[in-house]
Amino acid sequence: MASRLEKLADKIISLTPQEAEELALIVRAKIMPKMQAQQGLLQQQPPNPQMAQMGRPRQGGIRMPTGGDAARQGLLY
Repeated sequence: MASRLEKLADKIISLTPQEAEELALIVRAKIMPKMQAQQGLLQQQPPNPQMAQMGRPRQGGIRMPTGGDAARQGLLY
């Protein structure tokens, strides 16, 4: 199996720029339906409230300690 993959890698490396471009188009054409199906599955999932909160500032709650807080507590020397 490894030797077969090595031969394939050698063939891919030795492609001309035009052949490489054609190969890229073929690979994209074969992968596109799978990617669209996956994206459709992602869109069908109900929104996750935790994911919606990501990137937003936290409402109230505990704030992150600062260097001054650590110094007041004697954690910094």
